[in-house]
Amino acid sequence: MTSRINAQYPQVLLLASRYDLTCDFVVAQLRRRSISYLRLNTEDFSSSSVELDPVRRLLVVEKNSHKYFVTSQHLQSVLFRRPVYLRDYGEDSRSPEEQFSRTQWTTFVRNLMIFSEALWVNDPTATYKAEHKAVQLSVAASEGFTVPETRVTNSPHPYLLGEAYENVAVKGLDTVLLRDRGYEIFGFTTFESSNKLQPDAWRSAPATFQAALTNKLDIRVTVVGNRVFAAAITMAEKPICDDWRVHKSSVQFSRFDLPVEIEQRCCALVRRLGLVFGAIDLVLCDSEYYFLEINPTGEWAWLVGAAGLPIDVAIVDSLSHEVS
Repeated sequence: MTSRINAQYPQVLLLASRYDLTCDFVVAQLRRRSISYLRLNTEDFSSSSVELDPVRRLLVVEKNSHKYFVTSQHLQSVLFRRPVYLRDYGEDSRSPEEQFSRTQWTTFVRNLMIFSEALWVNDPTATYKAEHKAVQLSVAASEGFTVPETRVTNSPHPYLLGEAYENVAVKGLDTVLLRDRGYEIFGFTTFESSNKLQPDAWRSAPATFQAALTNKLDIRVTVVGNRVFAAAITMAEKPICDDWRVHKSSVQFSRFDLPVEIEQRCCALVRRLGLVFGAIDLVLCDSEYYFLEINPTGEWAWLVGAAGLPIDVAIVDSLSHEVS
């Protein structure tokens, strides 16, 4: 087996970012197993020579004085880490030339789907579909998950979810990341009293309104094929009543044993969405497991050390399934 430096016909293609720590873990495992790979960071495309022959299904990349030939005959798998590559939020001070370059490279990455015989983790088409929250919730419910009462609307009112729910969790329908005068604004899940919901305050855009689950234990479930890794998320060894990401620097992650039925349900959901990998957020509330969402390109690197979960090993096992 050739090393990365000498590999001209990589068996694994990594589509990632220069700053993707998750991909770094995968690279370390590939090197440990001497599996040939090519990593393409989206920020570095312009510094490489890239040529795609769609009919012969051949990608030629020249970078760092090396030439790589990605062919349908040799390529076994693709790790697709950049589905929302170059998505822009808010105002953009980039020049028209920069904007043009970014949009064209975005489309270029999508065109790599011509390597359809390779195992994609995850398939781009399935990834784009699975990113939509309403789709996730619908499919999860049909797979037997309990889903919090949910509405997507731009016209909420105090009885939107029914009189039984005094509090609601408010989320963006898509990731909320805005830029304002040089600052980034990220939108976390917020909790509101139902009686404060007023239609006129939300007319400009829809949002997701869910029954608030505050007496809960957050659980991050990472599925790779048929392997399930679960971690409980706590702070000072206690559950967190709001969005745990607000306290990310103070929380702890620990292995968590899910009931077999819930593990099977997680795997079934990932398969149903056409995915190999999925990062699922569950909460345990009043002895009931609730599905919140699934991220087809979710982060997991921190769980390897913090919770001792060998997710990197599982992903490379999947990528190298057909690699001898």
